[in-house]
Amino acid sequence: MRQAGRTEQKTSAERILDRAIEVIESSGEAAIRTNPIAFECGVTPPILYRAFGSREGLVIAAQAERYRRSTSESAEYLYRYIAEADSRQSLRDNIANSLDFIFGDSRAANRRLRAEVIGSAVSRPRLREEISRIDREYATEIAHAYQPAVEKGWIAKDKNLEVIAVWAQGIVNMRLMVDDSEDAATRVMWDALSKAAILAAIFD
Repeated sequence: MRQAGRTEQKTSAERILDRAIEVIESSGEAAIRTNPIAFECGVTPPILYRAFGSREGLVIAAQAERYRRSTSESAEYLYRYIAEADSRQSLRDNIANSLDFIFGDSRAANRRLRAEVIGSAVSRPRLREEISRIDREYATEIAHAYQPAVEKGWIAKDKNLEVIAVWAQGIVNMRLMVDDSEDAATRVMWDALSKAAILAAIFD
């Protein structure tokens, strides 16, 4: 049982994973060295290998965790907006506002991170499986968050909200394609079209 007034200590595996993520984000995958990471985390290399199997296993776990954390940040924002709605129109408005945030410039670094992880997964079936699992879990949670709105009749019962969530996630990921466009009108139009498509899939 956790003692009152004390924070829970991270496990060796969690410390190793956090450090691997720091190395990837500062210097890239090529900089991952298992022995230095183990020693920096106060453990021996065999402990690292028992937790992750190999250097490749550590890279895959770290990249998957980066993707999971980036998904969680946007999801928590969307959950809050869904929960705050008190009518069909306010739900639609809230989702529109959440998309403005998700597509916004402040999330550009998050989109680059996700693109890096997806790129890393191209030649790694295990990482692709982990990304797919994370996306499915996210979609299930989003669909669950929408259930009160479905029960109130704000969203049609025949909507497959899990599929819509996975599809919308793909649209969000692709926003990276216009992040660096010098033409502001292109970004504005991309956002408007994408937002309209997602809202139509949920409500129309």
